Amino acid sequence: MPGIQDFTYLNYGKETVRGTPVAPTRKFTGEATGVLGEDRGWNLHEGENRGRRSEVGRAPSQQTEDASLRMASVDGIGFDDMVLPLTQLKGGMTGVGGGADKTWTGAPSMVAANNPEAFTFDAGDDVQNWRYQYAMMTDWELSAGRGDLTQLVANLFAQRALKVAKATPADTAPVKIAGDWWTLKLAATFAGLPGASVQLNLLLSWKLKVRTGLVWRHYQDGNFFGSQHVETSIGGDLSLEVESTAASVTEFYDKWAAGTVGYARLRAQGPVLGGSFYSLQFDLPLVYTEVKPIDKEEQGINVYSVTARLLDDGTNPPISPILVGSLAAIP
Repeated sequence: MPGIQDFTYLNYGKETVRGTPVAPTRKFTGEATGVLGEDRGWNLHEGENRGRRSEVGRAPSQQTEDASLRMASVDGIGFDDMVLPLTQLKGGMTGVGGGADKTWTGAPSMVAANNPEAFTFDAGDDVQNWRYQYAMMTDWELSAGRGDLTQLVANLFAQRALKVAKATPADTAPVKIAGDWWTLKLAATFAGLPGASVQLNLLLSWKLKVRTGLVWRHYQDGNFFGSQHVETSIGGDLSLEVESTAASVTEFYDKWAAGTVGYARLRAQGPVLGGSFYSLQFDLPLVYTEVKPIDKEEQGINVYSVTARLLDDGTNPPISPILVGSLAAIP
């Protein structure tokens, strides 16, 4: 019998030693088809002149081995599953708190190594499992709109993929992040964000793309597969769709026209958890790269489109996340 979509999966667990695979301990209830990538780097020797009318005349030779994964939600991302992308900005984090609610603070250092975590992923269906070791994210994207669930898409490299028996982590029931829970604050300084007022009757949808700066490196060391990751520049982009109001002019258009740095806080607060609430927050220094006044209309109402680059202002990193969830440790 062939494998079926109902039985496809993508599960993960944190590696103690990068490149030493572990049995995944957490299920990811997201997209599971079209997520596996494996390139053996076969050379077909098409340039050889063998005196015959053929482009390929003998068995190929392997040159390299690369593996990749795509991680995407299809029915919304949960608060607890956001621990994984945050670990790609800052390693060594744990959930802090004496009660059921655990706080994760993930602001990366701009002047020292962040030592992000590496993960083992099991991917496959009811026919075959592949275990991807030393997997890390090159980038991840979070987006949300009204009347929808918050979605996550991430791209990962891995050292290699091996066919082994799959692990069977327990089922999860993540608390999904509703799009309508998100709020936006704007301020002239980073320190001004906590006291700023939530922008009402303004935000329609948004997309935050974060580049972790993690790259995969190959060396001439006797192996086809790569050896290590390297930390490079952290950055990202924020896109907003906002109502055509006076605030859109003063907060976005005027700052864009003047080249003024702005600061934004995106925050979603969910249901009660312990002594507080599930929540996810991003504080973002921004430089606006394009503001399109009256870019489109919705039900006869004009809409602005705003794009910005995340900025390191010399004191604060391009992204400062805080997550409150139920996990005390990285899965």
